[in-house]
Amino acid sequence: MVDSCEQARFQAWLHVPVTCILVLLVDFSYTSELRQELFTAMPGCSEDVILPVTPFSSDVVASQGQCLLNCLGDSSCMSVNLCDDPQSGHVCHKLQETSNGSCSDLDASAGCVFLEPASGCRHGGTYNDTESKCDCPDDYTGTYCERRYRDCSEAFNDGMRGISSNIRIIIIRPLNAPREYEVECLLGYGGWTVVEERGSGCQNDYNKTWTEYKTGWTTPCNRWLGLEALHYISNQRSATFDMLVRGTGALNGQYYYTSFKIGDEASGYTLTYTGKFYHSSKASGNGFEYGVASKHINGQRFATWDHPDPSGCAVSDGAGWWYGTACPLTNLHKKFNISASASNMAQWPDDNGVLEKVVYLKTEIKILW
Repeated sequence: MVDSCEQARFQAWLHVPVTCILVLLVDFSYTSELRQELFTAMPGCSEDVILPVTPFSSDVVASQGQCLLNCLGDSSCMSVNLCDDPQSGHVCHKLQETSNGSCSDLDASAGCVFLEPASGCRHGGTYNDTESKCDCPDDYTGTYCERRYRDCSEAFNDGMRGISSNIRIIIIRPLNAPREYEVECLLGYGGWTVVEERGSGCQNDYNKTWTEYKTGWTTPCNRWLGLEALHYISNQRSATFDMLVRGTGALNGQYYYTSFKIGDEASGYTLTYTGKFYHSSKASGNGFEYGVASKHINGQRFATWDHPDPSGCAVSDGAGWWYGTACPLTNLHKKFNISASASNMAQWPDDNGVLEKVVYLKTEIKILW
């Protein structure tokens, strides 16, 4: 039996008793009135459309009412694409997403209809009659508080700010990501998701495995978001990557890369960008394109000692990084060491192109929603 609270989350107005609704659904007595009581379609695009996201479950059902009942009984189900199939009848595609409240994110698909809850706030949200939407708790957004923020810039745009500073730890789930990620947000300047932070007083061993670089790690003094999360965040929309580096000499500034993306694991988490620029008042150099072209990393794959590059740079450098056909001089995952005799250490150019030893770095990414 479906829990009554799960039923209530789909009801805009309780004109029909919950027990009656359940009986009607179990008996498959599907009517348009019942559908409107529990689910709704976007005005002006109610037929022959779908929400173009990958369903987490697709089943052949005896009726449309059975599809709605299945969704009601599944806490992961936020909406459904109902499609007619000449061979099997009704196909129920259960989704973890809802639309943006209009036709703009729906795709044409003959014989299908997209339906989502008529009302009912999720995850502790409360309904706001004035705005006809739910007021959501931290980390959640959407008309029904049905999903996590997709990154820190979306949270910032929705009004989230730090409690005592502009730093806040939240849970996000980027578009199409297989899971949620805990991230550190810089809730200023448009909202930035911290990718990495590392100082000279922190753990200095970055000769980690492919799996560790994929999933990320957090210690009391450093953070690496992980290649998987970075891939999903950077592929949602146009992204800007901010590189803040401090070191010896005049090295103390920022450099930005635009249309920044990290490919999927099958691509080796290839790093690409199409634009770049200095910070307007406090700049560092462009370390991703330092030295001869064979040492540049735009378009290159990530490598680790247990998932090495053809040139063996990940092994010889002792750190995971993106590698071209020659080992780059600006691998920021090498050891931090500013002594005069130190070799094979992390370096980065200052704004005059002078290569300096690194003592601190922080990288962040912002999506342009």
